[in-house]
Formats: sequence, structure tokens, C-alpha cells
Amino acid sequence: MDSINQKKINQNPIVVTVLIAGTIALIYIILHFLTGGKFLTSSNIFFVLSASVVTAFIVFTFCFLITMGFMDLSLGAILILASNAGGILAINFHLGYFGLIFGSVAVTVFLVLLNTKLMLVTKIPSWVFGLGIAMIYEAIGAMYNASRVKIGKQVVSLDTVCRELGNPPWNLVVLAAALIAAYIVFNRTSIGFGLRAVGSNIGVARMMGININKTIILAALCAGIFAGFGAAVNESYGGRVGAFTGLQSITSIFTPLAAYLLAKALEKFFNIIIGAVISAVIITSIFNVLTLLGVPSGTWQQVVMGSSVVICGILSQRRFDGVVK
Repeated sequence: MDSINQKKINQNPIVVTVLIAGTIALIYIILHFLTGGKFLTSSNIFFVLSASVVTAFIVFTFCFLITMGFMDLSLGAILILASNAGGILAINFHLGYFGLIFGSVAVTVFLVLLNTKLMLVTKIPSWVFGLGIAMIYEAIGAMYNASRVKIGKQVVSLDTVCRELGNPPWNLVVLAAALIAAYIVFNRTSIGFGLRAVGSNIGVARMMGININKTIILAALCAGIFAGFGAAVNESYGGRVGAFTGLQSITSIFTPLAAYLLAKALEKFFNIIIGAVISAVIITSIFNVLTLLGVPSGTWQQVVMGSSVVICGILSQRRFDGVVK
């Protein structure tokens, strides 16, 4: 009898959603007391939400790329180049928010499409290609940084210009609009249907009459747009984005990757696009709590980050048999 009642509960999405929400709320309350009442303050909540915005945009990007079978590890380096391009148009060319958004989106769309096309042509495994191309993009960013230092300047800085986009309430408004757009495109259009079919079984998708290359390119285009808005918000939030070398840019996508894997684990209960935002907030909250507890950011927080990726990866693959791709 108990197993029957449990099965009925599991089959009721409203009950499951309420249970998950209640569990998360309870955990947050416990964390609030563990941090001495610092966690659930209004200022800290807004900080966590703001810090989750860029992560959520990158998770949207992963939803489109990874669903169709592409793991592009150069995304962190792309975001750095895009953020700087947006900043240059906003400041040096006096284009303000238009330049910030246009520059960021244009660069991410171009580079994500370029990567996707090259991966299709060369047939190199996406993660291998991503490692190689990330070093090239990092080198471009480093050369730009060196050229600025040579003339006694730093990378482009927004200072006090175009900073509202990266802070409440506008960053949350942009995220809400992106959530609606991503949900519609991923779940209600032929692009979303096609990329899920391609990611599930490319042979079956071809027999269904789906144009594989066109679907992949359109999905990459969507991924680039969401990544571009994430880069614009990131530049607006931080004011400037420095360059990395030695594949350090990959570390910037670890948190979004953990959030994506957690969203995959929650996909049974939430649509993955909605789960992307929930997971971004949860993962950001974890690191916020660690900071409030005084955990060193350069050591133990990195351990937690790596563990989060592994644990979320295990949870996301529980319903699959065989070797994980």
C-alpha cells in the first residue's frame, strides 16, 4: 500500500514540485542559521540572484549545444572576447548599450557558429576541438591585453557607463525575457524539436526528414545569442573582463556546467529551461554560503566546484545505461 501511495505521489507533478520546493526552502532556512542569519537577508538574496544571471545564460547556451551532442570547452574564452568587444563598442565608439549588446552577441554568434561549422567539417570530437580552439581564443585575448598594457592602459573598462544592465532590476528583467524566449524556442519550435531529435539519434532524425546540418547551425545560432547576452550582462556587472591563458578560461564555465548537469538531473520534475534558472540559483547559493562561512575561495571552494560537477553529472546520468558520452 505504501509503495502504491508513493507511486501516486511521484506521478503527480504538482505534488512533486511542492515537495522539491519545500525541500529547497528548508535547506535554505538551515543554511541561513548556519551562516548566522546572513544568508536570507534581502541584500544577499539580490546578490545571489544577480550572480546567477550570467550562469543561467550560459546554461541556456549549454541546453542548445549539449542537447545536440556538442561540448564546446572554448565557450569561456569566447565570452571573454565577446565581453571586451561589447565594451569597446560601448566606450571607444560611444555606442552605449547598443554597442555593448550588439558587440557581445555578434562575437559569440560568429565564434559559436564558426566552431560548430569547423566541428562538422573536421569531425573532431567537440571537446577535443574546444580545448584547441580555446587556447587560440585565449591567445587573442592575451595579445589584446598586452597591446593595451604596452600603451599604459588596461583592457576596456566601462567605469560608470552601461552598468545598469548587470545589476538589479534590469539584469533580472533581461533574464526573465531570455527564459521566456529560450522556453519557447527549445520546446515550441521546429528548432527545439530538431535539435532534440539530432541529439537523441542522428540516424533516426535523418530518416524523419530533418535537415541535420541546418538544425545544428540554427541551434548553434540560438546558443550564440544567449551566450552573447550573458557576455553583455557579465561586462556590465563586472565593468571589465580580463584575459586568461593556459586554458584557465575553462574554469569560468565550471559553475554553469554544474548548473546544467543539475538541471538535467531535475528534468524529470522541471522542464530543463526552467530548471536551468533554478539550478543556476542553487549552485550560486552554494558558493555564496561557502563565502559567508569563510571558506577560502582559492582552495576548498575549488574542491566544492569540482565535486559539484561530478555529483551533478552522476545525478544527470542516473536514468541512462552504458557509458556516458
